[in-house]
Amino acid sequence: MISKTVVAVAQRTERGIALEQLQGIRERVTVRRDQRARQSSWPFHQLGAFIAYKARRAGVPFLEVDPAYTSQRCPRCGHTERGNRPTRDHFCCRRCGLAGPADVVAGVNVRDRARSAWVFVNMPKPAPA
Repeated sequence: MISKTVVAVAQRTERGIALEQLQGIRERVTVRRDQRARQSSWPFHQLGAFIAYKARRAGVPFLEVDPAYTSQRCPRCGHTERGNRPTRDHFCCRRCGLAGPADVVAGVNVRDRARSAWVFVNMPKPAPA
């Protein structure tokens, strides 16, 4: 249901979908003890696969991007450090001061990576010499 909704919104708004590569997310993410069972039961990779499949069927552009440092990199100045995330939910760049919800900042970084990658995916092949 979630994947169908995501693809339907992208199709209706004529946009693409960009996700972080979700393989190995359980090994990369730490959660509080009371959230471990819930987090371990969520099929992250399966959700990504469903979105990719449904996006292809609907003709919606879909890209997966490298998740490295998306939650620690400032989308304004590019400064990356662990200290930019003073808490799990908050982002504050130690160089330029950009602040906001950490998930929103990570989403902006995922979008920006997808835009950069999309240019290369759609770059015309050079004419033979």
